[in-house]
Amino acid sequence: MAFFKVDNVSIRGISACVPQNTEENRNLPFYGPEAAEQVVSATGIERRRIVPKGMTASDLCIGAAEKLIEDIGWDKESIDLIAFCTQNPDYVNHPNSFVAHKKMALSNNTMCLDFYHGCPGWVVSLGTVSQLVSGGNIKRALLLDGDTVSKDQDANNREERPLFGDAGSATAIEFDDNAKSMFFNVGTDSAEGAALARLDGGYRHPYTIESLQLELDRLAGRLPPEKIVSRMDSMDVFSFAITKVPKSLKSLCTQFDININEIDKLILHQANKIIVENIAKRMKVSMDKVPLSLRNYGNTTSASIPLTIVTECKKEVTIGTQKNLVCGFGTGLSWGAAYFETEKIICPDIVEV
Repeated sequence: MAFFKVDNVSIRGISACVPQNTEENRNLPFYGPEAAEQVVSATGIERRRIVPKGMTASDLCIGAAEKLIEDIGWDKESIDLIAFCTQNPDYVNHPNSFVAHKKMALSNNTMCLDFYHGCPGWVVSLGTVSQLVSGGNIKRALLLDGDTVSKDQDANNREERPLFGDAGSATAIEFDDNAKSMFFNVGTDSAEGAALARLDGGYRHPYTIESLQLELDRLAGRLPPEKIVSRMDSMDVFSFAITKVPKSLKSLCTQFDININEIDKLILHQANKIIVENIAKRMKVSMDKVPLSLRNYGNTTSASIPLTIVTECKKEVTIGTQKNLVCGFGTGLSWGAAYFETEKIICPDIVEV
């Protein structure tokens, strides 16, 4: 595990953006009423936000960023770095940070940085960007993070479709020599995560005419049930989450002498209700301290932690100090745990586009 401490950095604000379109899990065409209720009960997810055709992760993240900049009152010329974390870039060969830089009309002196990461992406990106800011040469940074996973989902996949929603976020980070330290613990088990990889379409396994047609049929929901293959093994994911995540969080607390009983919130990646509750139980943290956004938004991959802060912790983070212990986990398989304090940050109401 990689432990590191970041000084001289404050989070000034967090915002989130979702599409207006809502998909209700109880109305999915392949469930009857009884089966739908079982899915909702097991996952805790009642509905999710789904992007329409033509909308991308950059649209959601830019929507969040523009509102955050407006409410904080930052001059765009003062932004030294913009970073973008996503698994769903707009283009194959053009970084999403460039897309956001152009659309937001940022200065030519602004550094652009991209991260390709899954569910732990916000924590990993936050740690990396914060280290760059901590040196003092980069004073202000904007971290955009979001995915439109619905575009990757098989419309007829009964196991995965009810879980995932689309969202984008923006986090404002600033050099502050009076800031309290931030602490991180990041790890990867790539051997176990290989089973989740989608092989076709990259340079290692380019599409053939046949595999491309199969992919198009999958995305369009034209595959018959017997040809639908889920890359997720639910039990393996569950086992990974309830063992690696508590271990990572406990190791972080031990390494940096963090008292778990003094935290205000344990904010976890919103995988599903059962996983979150099991992690909280193993950490001996009351669910009163564990906010859930998945009921209305589902699993929004790497955007789920900032989205949860915006939708479930807005009052607390805007009026006072909040001690946050967070962990993103999943893709890779990988995880990223962090501890940081927020103090009267800017947290706009969720943006809808």
